[in-house]
Amino acid sequence: MKKHILATALASAGIISANGAEIDPSTEPPATSALVTANSIEDNEFNAGDYLTGDWGGLRTQLIDSGVTPFLYYDSIYGALVSGGIQSEENFTGQVYGGMIFDLEKLAGWEGVTAKLSLINRHGSTISPSVGGIYDPQTIYGGQTTWLYDAWVEKTWRNDFSLKAGRFSSDQDFANHDLYRYSLSTSINGPIRALLQDGASFTFPFATWGARAKWAVSEEHQFQLGIFHLHDRLYDASSHGMDFDINGNDGAAIMFQYDWNSELFGKKTHAYLGVNQAIGFDLAKLDGTGSEDNLTRFYGHIDMNVTDQLQLFTFFTYSADKEVAFVPIQASFGANYTGLIPCRPDDRTIFFFTYGDISSDVPVAPGAARPDYEIVYELGHRFQLTPAAYIQPSIQYIQNPGGTGEISDAVVLGAWAGITF
Repeated sequence: MKKHILATALASAGIISANGAEIDPSTEPPATSALVTANSIEDNEFNAGDYLTGDWGGLRTQLIDSGVTPFLYYDSIYGALVSGGIQSEENFTGQVYGGMIFDLEKLAGWEGVTAKLSLINRHGSTISPSVGGIYDPQTIYGGQTTWLYDAWVEKTWRNDFSLKAGRFSSDQDFANHDLYRYSLSTSINGPIRALLQDGASFTFPFATWGARAKWAVSEEHQFQLGIFHLHDRLYDASSHGMDFDINGNDGAAIMFQYDWNSELFGKKTHAYLGVNQAIGFDLAKLDGTGSEDNLTRFYGHIDMNVTDQLQLFTFFTYSADKEVAFVPIQASFGANYTGLIPCRPDDRTIFFFTYGDISSDVPVAPGAARPDYEIVYELGHRFQLTPAAYIQPSIQYIQNPGGTGEISDAVVLGAWAGITF
């Protein structure tokens, strides 16, 4: 019965949304650049413009004008644990993300319809086990193989209502923000991390069946509702993201989010409030005594343009289900300053802080300390070498890794580099 209900809901949304939509650059996965258009390409200039490889002699512009936008990104993170943690280590992880966006209004005359198809390859490894913390200091690690990621269609009506369905990750639309993507740590980068640790949400490069409705009531108010397939095969590397089955013991994650765009104290401000509800899917209790098929988590975010150069944000998430929620409470803060160095107006200087409260239901061995909290500080500077390439040195200080007090505070040096081809 559960399988029938979930399949019917997703299939119905898919039929409706097969008639179309627009691309929102904020839906690009974490750790990649925002998609740019042909209008910003500088012809015949290698290493100039928004693409490292330029306009391909005009072919790229022709493709975009015809309704096909190809894209290809590469980024990598080098990390070195130089103090504390469990043992010293340095390592490298990288990813290639590419695909095509189809404007089906241009291609087939379907008004307001957009589709996207993409692949992602991840490779390398992480120093996270040597740090011993609950957050990975190299955010693009996870799923080290090739995956089918985007495979969806979206339809927009009057630029204020849209339906999207297919295969994608919930964080393309929920519990995420562009400002998070400047962090090398998973404590910030991607969706609000505590949702992933519950097992009731997921992120790039892992996609599953889903449908999302978005209604922009006005410039100030927007509502979103989504339903996503939950199953225990999501991270199976052997499937490469192509396990399309919906089984009887699978469940669903329902996401609801309200966004507000206006001003506070005369400053441009954006905020969102949301809830993540898992139903019908067995989530293991932390103490190993069984499972629950129901979990609720609330989350919220606010960001403000304090000046033309300085943006601040904070977010908070809470779940009362401590038997399942590994981090019932997470609170984070970020500052993003553009053009700190006068001669480098496009560079970003960033600072992040995260506090993660670990559930008291986490089992401990006899005589071992019970984990309570972990804090991550991060300071970095992104050098925008060209519009198509950047490098970002960073330093992270992980206080109380793992939350037990038995692992020394860790210092991690890192560098993140990215290229848009």
